[in-house]
Amino acid sequence: MKKMVEGGCIAMAHNLDDCIGCFGCETACRETNRYSYDEGWMKVIRREPVLVDGKLRQYHLIAPSLDKCRACYDKDHDPLCVTGCPSGALTIGEFDDVVRMAKGQHTVIFTA
Repeated sequence: MKKMVEGGCIAMAHNLDDCIGCFGCETACRETNRYSYDEGWMKVIRREPVLVDGKLRQYHLIAPSLDKCRACYDKDHDPLCVTGCPSGALTIGEFDDVVRMAKGQHTVIFTA
């Protein structure tokens, strides 16, 4: 079941082309919420490089716990994981807005 925030469900977009795999979002999440190292509210997953159309590509994935992200978003619509991303690869907001923003981009959208 999707969680509702201000009339819509929350979503996080992760632009795969922009992400540099720096772990900034993971660090920002841990710093903001002060959870233990046994927990993983935001996790960066490094993947092996692959050839795409003859070019070497390195993609990283994130694994957010959007039930936790919702609490941050309720307090601040510009959480540190998003504002601290050096490449601007993360966006969080209401589902419809995030989908509109991500249109035409190589993006993964997480919903809660």
